[in-house]
Amino acid sequence: MISVIIPAFNEERRIGKTLEKISSTLPNAEVVVVFDGHDNTPEVVKKFPVKLIISKERLGKGMALKRGITESNFQRVLLLDADFPITEEELNKILSTDADLVIPRRKIIGMPLKRRFLHKAFIVLTKILFPSLLKFSDFQAGVKLVNREKVVSVLDELIINDFLFDVNLIYAFKRRHYKIKEVEINYIHDESDSKISRKLMKIVILMFLSLIKLRIYYSPFKKILYTEPYLKVQGYILSKLR
Repeated sequence: MISVIIPAFNEERRIGKTLEKISSTLPNAEVVVVFDGHDNTPEVVKKFPVKLIISKERLGKGMALKRGITESNFQRVLLLDADFPITEEELNKILSTDADLVIPRRKIIGMPLKRRFLHKAFIVLTKILFPSLLKFSDFQAGVKLVNREKVVSVLDELIINDFLFDVNLIYAFKRRHYKIKEVEINYIHDESDSKISRKLMKIVILMFLSLIKLRIYYSPFKKILYTEPYLKVQGYILSKLR
């Protein structure tokens, strides 16, 4: 048995097809959808036999995944984006891999040139700031398989609630010497309804700031993150980027 966690911020146009694919591909899975938006996603989700969690407050991708993990019941947990970006064959590659954390090494199909350049630049910067992640080829794929017991053990370390949650997760596992494996897959980039593409430069800046925040968190200067001046500066920057 397996739990599937899907963060869904305003996904009414994509979530139905994804839940149909899960029903046919993983008919016995426990599916948990975490909604923190303001569209009709819940009405679409309620047509399927899944657990729906509705948050009135914006959680962010990372917090939504953490909420879903705590609500899950099975040892194997699949973290999946709402657009279901891989084929059944590629999903089976991931599900058949034995590790505490399975992450894709993507051969991305259909990603615009600008996104591809920024994606590669982000990987380089991440490896510079976190040298122990040098052997990994990719961090941000919208599908990962994780051991629930192990991820629960690092929940307190998962401080990033935005798109950088993936790096936070991988690094937390790496520090604990948990078993991580990469699996090469074809990955379908869906540009339609992409929230990142609509606010690309703002999200790039936010991810850069989150990367710095994560580096500080895992340093002797961790206490800086909880000082009033830092929180004020962070709040000001975020307010300008919204």
